[in-house]
Amino acid sequence: MNMNPPAAPAGAPTLAAATYASPQQALVAGAALPLVIYGYALIETLRTCRLQTSVCAATGYGRAPMNTLSASERQWTHEDRDIVTPANDLLYFCGWVNLADGPVTLRIPPLPDPGRYYVIELLDVHTNNFENLGPRNVAAEGGEIELVGPGQKAGGAHAVSCPSSLVWLLGRVLVQGPDDLAVARAFEQGFALTRTPGAARPRCVDQWQDSGRPALDFFHNLFNALREFPPAAEELGILTLLRKAGIRLEDDIDFAALRPAIVAGLESAYAQGMAVIEAHTRSQGRKCWGYSLKLGMYGDDWLQRACTAMKGLGALRADEAIYAMADFDADGAPLDGRRRYELRFAPGMLPPAQAFWSVSLYGEDRYFSANEIGRYAVGDRTPGLRMEADGSLVIPISHARAQQQENWLPAPAGAFYLILRLYHPAPSFLQGQYTIPAVRRVD
Repeated sequence: MNMNPPAAPAGAPTLAAATYASPQQALVAGAALPLVIYGYALIETLRTCRLQTSVCAATGYGRAPMNTLSASERQWTHEDRDIVTPANDLLYFCGWVNLADGPVTLRIPPLPDPGRYYVIELLDVHTNNFENLGPRNVAAEGGEIELVGPGQKAGGAHAVSCPSSLVWLLGRVLVQGPDDLAVARAFEQGFALTRTPGAARPRCVDQWQDSGRPALDFFHNLFNALREFPPAAEELGILTLLRKAGIRLEDDIDFAALRPAIVAGLESAYAQGMAVIEAHTRSQGRKCWGYSLKLGMYGDDWLQRACTAMKGLGALRADEAIYAMADFDADGAPLDGRRRYELRFAPGMLPPAQAFWSVSLYGEDRYFSANEIGRYAVGDRTPGLRMEADGSLVIPISHARAQQQENWLPAPAGAFYLILRLYHPAPSFLQGQYTIPAVRRVD
């Protein structure tokens, strides 16, 4: 769901040996490359915040002023392009909370039925999923949760300490099927932030620069952000070498006015950094499925954090959800909708999820692709899903219409990838006792 292009569009630069015209350019490029990887998730967070809060009132597609929730009225489709790789099984509600002026209270409504899955994901400015609120830790009758910023004291009984003053609240409510949409929407509408809406945005969001020079804009926005959300003490060393080139965090820098060799070094670092991130979003061994049990809380794994922000911004922690990604088929060839594929789950071997599971398909731009039947995912709640006589489940995947249309997952006429999501993954999956079947080409 993105009205402007993502920060790493299709066609990102490929990895190649860098050449430099001067030692200073080489120094700046080497010093700035780690900053690209370190800062990518932060920049994506702030870009999304700016996009989603640049409205005067809440919309039905995820945008609202600061400290206000915006609830979607339907599942997201190819028309929704604010956030890469959304799920189609859920209603989303979003909110950007600024705790700089004090705590904010989140009101959670009573559950409409015992089996209703929902989760309120809380992310800090670096996309760390530091807390999830849902049926596993919130009473069925609902309640109020106080969100408390750094250095603040909680005033209520139920509080969550937030590691940054800017918090992205990303809520998800499961839609059980077409007949369930009204019930899911009514529940979704019951969530609210009780603090007066319209709080100021962080300065680095208001002062966002988009001049058309991606590298210089990246570093301008990153340095603004780091002044407002400074690195941890153990991370400050990442800025040391750039000081040799006269680039210091405490200065107000006009990056476009720097010496040509410094500008060239920053542009090289940006190109190489984006290529490194993009390359690592794909399986390095060309295996069919890849996933990590470390998503959501990244520590000092900046590359994993950047890769997740590029291809799955807003990912939940593994104890809440697993995101398994497939870019290749069983033979190691890239997935392409001009071919025909099958994903076959053997009898008794459906994905072990305690809440629900689904397989979603995305085009090269990392969003849903328009298709003739308006289907973007197949999962355990897909209406009319047909099982084979032996109890197996076969999902045909192709651009051309499949003969077995009940389970067909339409693809674009070109490159695509899949994400298998398991919400509340079973212990057997987390313990490595389940193997996801490979996507096999059948034409």
